[in-house]
Amino acid sequence: MKESKNKIISNLKALELIVGDDASNTLKEAKYLLDLSEKNHFKYGVAYSKLIISIAHWHLMDYQTGFKSAKEVLQLQQELENDNLLPLILHTLALHSWGQAKLFSAQQYWIKALEQSSLIGNHEIEIEALIGLGNVWRMTNCLEQANSTHNIAAQRGNYYRMPHLEAKAYILQAWDSYLLCDYQAMLPILFKAEKLLTDNSNLTWKAEIYDFRGLAFLGLDDLDSAQKCCSLANQLAIQHDLIWMKAHSAISLARIASAQSHFTLAYQLLTGAEVIAQQFDKGELRSQICLEQSRIAELTQNFELALYSYKRYRQYEIALIQEQSSSLGRDKTSTSKERLDIRAKNLIQRIEMQLKFNSMSSLTYLLPRKKWYAHLKSILTNVLSDEYHLIMITDPSEDKINNLMLLGHHYCKQGDSITRLNDTEIAILINENKNKSQEIAHSISTLLSTYPWSRYSLNVSIPSVTHFSLYELNHHATLSQMQMEII
Repeated sequence: MKESKNKIISNLKALELIVGDDASNTLKEAKYLLDLSEKNHFKYGVAYSKLIISIAHWHLMDYQTGFKSAKEVLQLQQELENDNLLPLILHTLALHSWGQAKLFSAQQYWIKALEQSSLIGNHEIEIEALIGLGNVWRMTNCLEQANSTHNIAAQRGNYYRMPHLEAKAYILQAWDSYLLCDYQAMLPILFKAEKLLTDNSNLTWKAEIYDFRGLAFLGLDDLDSAQKCCSLANQLAIQHDLIWMKAHSAISLARIASAQSHFTLAYQLLTGAEVIAQQFDKGELRSQICLEQSRIAELTQNFELALYSYKRYRQYEIALIQEQSSSLGRDKTSTSKERLDIRAKNLIQRIEMQLKFNSMSSLTYLLPRKKWYAHLKSILTNVLSDEYHLIMITDPSEDKINNLMLLGHHYCKQGDSITRLNDTEIAILINENKNKSQEIAHSISTLLSTYPWSRYSLNVSIPSVTHFSLYELNHHATLSQMQMEII
């Protein structure tokens, strides 16, 4: 019996890995394993099977059926011995709510998923919940909050070494930046996402990167670059039948065509995008399409068509607002929108604080820069200052700084201290004579030259390590400035 249960769990885990690639077959296999689990009175197998079934329905865009299945799993969860499935259940409920445009219900479930994932250490769902909350804020026009939350999700993805989720968060942050009209900021964000997805097979994300980069160039009035990028996105979407991207990239190409005064082509592209969007869109994309159609019709002085398209745009917008209001009304039975926002922001603020301080909290010899300066000043006035030397670690890439701090700290002992001078420089004050401190500097240099930076940073350059006596502060720009501050 135990072997049979273990095999069921093993098969379900395998299905969870492929559900996004082959939802239809996954659904059939999960139903078979559900029957098997019920025959064996295996409650965990029943719950897990239904959860995979619900996720499969999400990928098949059957949100109502999937939500019902996930609700059943939430009830079954109470009879299980542990809460291991709970974060994924809550995240799945949020996804189905999101798919039905029930934004505040989705927000509630993602808040709960974030709380539960933090409790049991499910880092993947923690990041997914942050991404989801950012999406809710984008849809409710809290764009700055959306941008900030997606950035925190990306940082969390980097912290937990989950490049696919880090990239996903960056792509969404780029879209937030687009809506904020910060086109210049989009380009480095999308570059990071592209680098992270070098070995990833998710073609939708790669198409999104091309498409959003094209929109950034459009915003910067570089129409040739915009055309090239959005055309690549559209080709990729058509070649691999990426339905959402086929619609979105067509809208982007229409915007470029309109900027080039090719209004007939732009209108044709928008008409084709609307046909595709009808398969999945609840109004977000179609409202954009109608607004763009209205604008083009007005530019071509077809005022009757412009009015008709604008009325359709307003219908979609009103329907979305009504759905949000209805969803908010239902959610008020347990909590208000304002309280939901505060709860989510408090959770995210706590995670942001963890990102800043948790990785450094156990570093005994790490000092804030001002305290480190004061310590150095006291040593400079001491006759024993010959027994101290400085080691500087420098690298132009800000995303390496925490790793460099951790690696440098391993070389410290009682009497030493380490600080972060700025985003690219670390200073270690070593309580050793010249020969010993040179040996330590050489060891650090050797370590950093062989460290696998490609696993932990977008920048694979080798950090530089320099060695100074306290009397050579003026040999380095930062140290020279530091000397001026401490004397």
